[in-house]
Amino acid sequence: MKTKPSRLKPSGKHPYESTGSHSYVDRSTHEPAQCTPWPPPTPAPPVTVPAPEPNPGHGTVLLRDLCLGQIHKLYPGFQPRSDFDILQLASTRQKGTYADIYAWLDKTYASFTSDDYGRETTDKYSTQMLNKWVDSSGHKPKTGDEFGVFTQPLPDSKYSIRLFPGSVYAAEYFLDFVETETGQPVNHPFEHELWGIPDPDTPHLSVPCSGKLRSVERAAGIKPEDIFPGEEKYMLRDGLTCLLTRPGTRPVRFTVPVRRKKVVDEGVEVLHFPRTIDLES
Repeated sequence: MKTKPSRLKPSGKHPYESTGSHSYVDRSTHEPAQCTPWPPPTPAPPVTVPAPEPNPGHGTVLLRDLCLGQIHKLYPGFQPRSDFDILQLASTRQKGTYADIYAWLDKTYASFTSDDYGRETTDKYSTQMLNKWVDSSGHKPKTGDEFGVFTQPLPDSKYSIRLFPGSVYAAEYFLDFVETETGQPVNHPFEHELWGIPDPDTPHLSVPCSGKLRSVERAAGIKPEDIFPGEEKYMLRDGLTCLLTRPGTRPVRFTVPVRRKKVVDEGVEVLHFPRTIDLES
């Protein structure tokens, strides 16, 4: 959330209402120059709001966890004093010493807690927003046993391809490269090209063309040297067939998994025929 450019009349909306869907896309870049942490002022008193609802599943994550992870990367060692600080710092980039950042947060908080909203409303909705489960895109898994995470080693390489889910509602899946031995993600570990290609089983039903894919960060215009180590990733789609090419080795082809929801009653009778049959040689 960005600071209001000028004093606005109350709109009747809460200060953290979103006009779009609850979705968070992680496009990580390098943190600002290291600064000596400044002792944080006294934290604001907690506000009374309902605890987060149970995780609805389907790959959703708590916005608080996403924001704290982003702050840890952008401002190492910085200590947010309140939920307002967390929400602001996770959605903006501030430069200068940590003392400068605290001063900016105080100024921003004073703006939001003026006659427009007040302290109680601002604090309450900061906490309510952070307690929301959001449909996250591009948030890398912490472990390999999370839902929908799959890893396959690449032939003749010390690296593996890892697929992990993004927004289930937008049918997003993500790809990155990890060290096979350690599982640590790496950025562009070798020369390669990644292509989206027609389904090899039904090429006559697909668009008869292929498209070269770019990582989320490079497509956003971020220079390779400015991408956080291990944060680069490609965005794919459920069911997309891909081809990975590397100099001097055979291409690798794979198809992204399709996430299906269990439907109690589809309203139709479903006849099951074989999806593929093998021809005799």
